[in-house]
Amino acid sequence: MKIRHRLSLQFTLISGILLTIVFVLIYLLSAQYIKNSFYKLLQMRALVTAQMYLEKDEVTKKKFLEIEKSYRERIPGESSNIYNQDNQPVFLEKIKYNWPPALLETIRREEFHRFTFGDKAGLGMYYKDNQGDFVVIVTARNKAGVQQLQYLMWILITMFCLALLVTFLMGQWYAVRALQPIQRINREVKDIRFNNLHLRVQEGRNQDEISELATNFNALLQHMEQAFDMQKSFVSNASHELRTPLTTIIGEIEVTLQNDRSKEDYITTLQTVLDESEKLKIITDGLLQLTRVDVILTDANTENIRLDEMLWEIQEHWQQKEPPLQVQVQLQDMPEDAAQLQIRGNRSLLMLALQNIVRNAFKFSYNQPVSCCLTWQPTGMVLAVTDHGIGIAAADLDKIFLPLYRAGNAHAFQGYGIGLSMTQKILQLHHASVTASSVLGVGTTFNIFFAAEHKI
Repeated sequence: MKIRHRLSLQFTLISGILLTIVFVLIYLLSAQYIKNSFYKLLQMRALVTAQMYLEKDEVTKKKFLEIEKSYRERIPGESSNIYNQDNQPVFLEKIKYNWPPALLETIRREEFHRFTFGDKAGLGMYYKDNQGDFVVIVTARNKAGVQQLQYLMWILITMFCLALLVTFLMGQWYAVRALQPIQRINREVKDIRFNNLHLRVQEGRNQDEISELATNFNALLQHMEQAFDMQKSFVSNASHELRTPLTTIIGEIEVTLQNDRSKEDYITTLQTVLDESEKLKIITDGLLQLTRVDVILTDANTENIRLDEMLWEIQEHWQQKEPPLQVQVQLQDMPEDAAQLQIRGNRSLLMLALQNIVRNAFKFSYNQPVSCCLTWQPTGMVLAVTDHGIGIAAADLDKIFLPLYRAGNAHAFQGYGIGLSMTQKILQLHHASVTASSVLGVGTTFNIFFAAEHKI
């Protein structure tokens, strides 16, 4: 069932329930009003009956004619009885009812008593007169009231059916209008394929849930487009990196097989093949490490890590190299509580990420000193790793974190473009972000930001 039909039915159901409650209340209140009005009419008839037969000798002729005229305006099916204080009938009209003494006593006690008798309504009135105390009972069928209620019921049923029909049709119209933005998004989504991920759906001007859905979908498309671009770049770079050693291996083998060679030539060829094979192994191992980095950090594989202590460890590690390499550690705006320098993470993975950046800094600066400056802020910590090397072109800054990508001026250095991609993944696992700024021929700075909400 389509959403517009389901919304219309649900809207109609809710309206039907509300209308049912309202119409039932109208019917019940109307029935109660008609019932009370009829009993008041019976009360008036009882009073007129008492005056007609008990006080005709005590009123003026003019007054008696008025009472007699009122008495003649009878109710269909009306019957009146008058009983004295001994429960004996003194006036019977049409039908004699053997009313139980208990009913008569109840009327005397309450003065006015309503009751039902079969399909008739009855009213008893206690009437005091100078001739004695009497009980007047009037019974009648409320035919007019029953007809009014039946008429009212048919009106309410008809109005109920018409209201549900109108509600359903209006619900359909409203649902179609309300779902038009979603239908538009569906039409636009159908036109988006893998080869045109640059397309976007219209977000609309209304700040509502549909606009939010379109915005989130566009963000998803943007991420997918970036992922596809990264995949294309990865395939291109991987093909280039893998093709070079494979071409060398194939070329060496083909040349060697063309003629008989000396033992030294075979050894040279095999050494070249071994070197190129080791390059392939390094590349494939690096790619395998990239896939292994995609882990989930849990309490079982994480611990509290102080970033300042990790920097001292990195400094000591490079000082022990031969020849020693210098890492200049700087701490700025340190908090009084050392626990604020802690983050929750995997020590070995985080050390690998930071060492990759420091290793690149030494490599591309010809082993010049590298600066590591840790700055504490209420919003988080910033670690800046700066070298004085060859720098990175502006066009390459957005691509250096892609797997197997190498800047144009980096091909003279050994490497395969895997370290920075792995570093970025590890930092993302630790809820950290990394950016790079550089000037060609001057140096490069990597800024790593650890957000405060992920600190301990």
